[in-house]
Amino acid sequence: MVSVLDRKVLRDVWALRGQVVTIALLIGAGVAVLVMSVSSFLSLRGAQQAFYAESRFAEVFAEVKRAPRTLLARLAEIPGVAVVEGRVGGEARVDWLGAEVPVAGRVLSLPASGEQSPLNRLRLLAGRLPEPTRHDEAVIHAAFAEAWQLRPGDEIAVILNGRRERFRIAGIAHSPEFVFTSRPGNPLPDDRGFVVLWANEEAVARAFDMQGAFGEAVLTLAPGASEPAAIAELDRLLLPWGGRGAYGRRDQPSHRFLEDELAEQRTLAVTVPLIFFGIAAFLLNVVLGRIVEAQREQVAALKALGYPSLPIAAHYAKFVAVICLLGSALGIAAGAWMGAGMLGNYRPFFRFPEMPYLLPAWLPLVAVTTSFAVALLGVLAALRRILRLPAAEGLRPPRPAAFGGRALSGLGRRLPAGAKIPLRGLLGRPLRTLLTVLGIALAVPMVVLGLFWWDAMDSMVELQFDRIERGDAFVALTDPRPSRAVREMARLPGVLAAEGQRIVPVRLRAAQRSRLLALTGLPEGAELRVPRNADLRPVPIPHDGLALSRRLAERLGVREGDTVQVEVLEGARRVHDLPVAALVEDIIGFSALMEIGALNRLMREDDLVSHVALRVDPMAAEVLWQHLAERPRVAATNVKAVWLRVFDEVIAGLVLTSAMTLTGFGVIIAVGVVYNSARVALQERGWEMASLRVLGFTRQEVSRILLAELAVAVLVAVPLGLVLAQWIVELVLGARDNESFDVPAAISTATFTTAALVVLGAALASAVAVRRRIDQLDLVAALKARD
Repeated sequence: MVSVLDRKVLRDVWALRGQVVTIALLIGAGVAVLVMSVSSFLSLRGAQQAFYAESRFAEVFAEVKRAPRTLLARLAEIPGVAVVEGRVGGEARVDWLGAEVPVAGRVLSLPASGEQSPLNRLRLLAGRLPEPTRHDEAVIHAAFAEAWQLRPGDEIAVILNGRRERFRIAGIAHSPEFVFTSRPGNPLPDDRGFVVLWANEEAVARAFDMQGAFGEAVLTLAPGASEPAAIAELDRLLLPWGGRGAYGRRDQPSHRFLEDELAEQRTLAVTVPLIFFGIAAFLLNVVLGRIVEAQREQVAALKALGYPSLPIAAHYAKFVAVICLLGSALGIAAGAWMGAGMLGNYRPFFRFPEMPYLLPAWLPLVAVTTSFAVALLGVLAALRRILRLPAAEGLRPPRPAAFGGRALSGLGRRLPAGAKIPLRGLLGRPLRTLLTVLGIALAVPMVVLGLFWWDAMDSMVELQFDRIERGDAFVALTDPRPSRAVREMARLPGVLAAEGQRIVPVRLRAAQRSRLLALTGLPEGAELRVPRNADLRPVPIPHDGLALSRRLAERLGVREGDTVQVEVLEGARRVHDLPVAALVEDIIGFSALMEIGALNRLMREDDLVSHVALRVDPMAAEVLWQHLAERPRVAATNVKAVWLRVFDEVIAGLVLTSAMTLTGFGVIIAVGVVYNSARVALQERGWEMASLRVLGFTRQEVSRILLAELAVAVLVAVPLGLVLAQWIVELVLGARDNESFDVPAAISTATFTTAALVVLGAALASAVAVRRRIDQLDLVAALKARD
């Protein structure tokens, strides 16, 4: 049998259905963000772990100029090494009609036996591995095959070491080394412009003149083995053969990019739901607390009828539970749907054979429990105050608030009665007014938190591709060439300007910290790559030190003026101590820069360049790409227009999907907060408004009194909310741990304006709803005695 208090719960839910729905949506927004963020993170991490385990992904990687295969036995004896594999690999250019720019590629060898490699095993999606006796067969990476709709049996022509080779596609596969694929020098994925091929070992070795030798070694370590010690010994053994520095899995490009995304998702899975639930807890304290306060007479009547405090508290807990269950159900459904959608956005970005959506049973349970705890906190304080009141005291109307208006007494005498009443309502209850203002203000950051990503993406593009990278194309040469190669490039059709760069792999060390990256030498007064400081002013290229990315300096724990150790991983492998001469800003990745002549002197080499930056006439671009594709010394060509297209299609699309979700939730919260603030204000003061109607005030005058309080609260809250929005955005970005991209806290005036208009629009809609309620006030009830 349903008890009296349970029937009251149902009546209250129906009577307050508008507020119940908006509060449930507020809770649902927090639950949805939690479910979406955590489930997408767990799904991506699960796909990574499953694929790495299945394919036996290597833990240590090393490149060497040319080492005999007999050395592999010595590498296998390194303490802690479990499995070692030597292979041959090299850069390739693909002769591919239909591509807007020359297609770059990489070719790797497969065991001569025709079987799978012991490490970094391929996952075939179609076809088979090349037959041991066939040197004209290859397996192609699934990303390129899907982009160009290739199938087993199709042919592909590539330029290997200056020689043209044709391969018949035997199979299509995924690889743990290339979960994220990008062409050399381009930190963005490019499925149409970069291809990976795996061919018979003898065919690849012959193409690169590596018979009986290997150029790459991949290893796994035994449990408990020391990775730094194994890498140090590996470097020592490979150094006489032209070793270029071994590195662990964390520095493997594909894995690092995936780990960056996982780290960001893990951070956002904690930070954003925490912010949502934190703000929700405060707002629910304001809204639900005031709803309970408005029912103080009902609570007193129940106590006078003999109901103990515990059943009354349980009654309101059930009321909160109904709202939480409704909000949680909506939030879990929406979060699961959006989490699956976000995972779908990852599929073209990270190439896993399977990426199932995972929603563990504990996650909805945690979401429901958290939402109930947050909502219950919202009513506890108000309920505790009411339950402490004696029944007789609670049955009387609340004591009128003391209006400390002496400071405004002169102004007050000159104000009309219609202005005095809202002023008295605001100043007579300062704490309630402050909480209402703060509650509405907190709705603004929720809208900004979604919208600002558009500004951040625009700022990233503008800084990285307009102010720093000012060239239109960046050409990588097969090996360092004399500087006259720059003049030769400048004479090609369509080239307006050309600048040489020298890029060498280095390991930077500062105390116990180290980073593997490329050191770039730029000409003095370079115009096609312009380093900039935090104020976006050009930074002169240092001759006697390094210019480091600010974020790289933070990772190394160094400041301007400190010294870092530079171990060159090319040529003679010398080690130098250089000062940090300047700090620069970078949006994509890390950079270390110095003047190109100083770098060549550091290398004890002649005036060499390894890359050339070009400014291109758009009308002659296609002709230039064709010329570059035909030049044997060109390893790869990166085109800024392609970067921007990929950035818009992949990076921005991935981020903006989340941004749209957060924006939608922000709007829901803004509407819910403002509407509930207005409705609770009417519920608290309905008797006063009806009394004024009985005294002769018109509906318009009564509405103006109540809505004036709301208007003042909103107008004060919006500027405060904009300040809070900037702080919360910086808090969220500060919690990110992503080395691949630096997202600036750029918030445009348009975003601030939109957020303010959303809150103002919610206030206007709430005002219309409240006005309708005022028109429906029961005037007869107002004539009845209340004490």
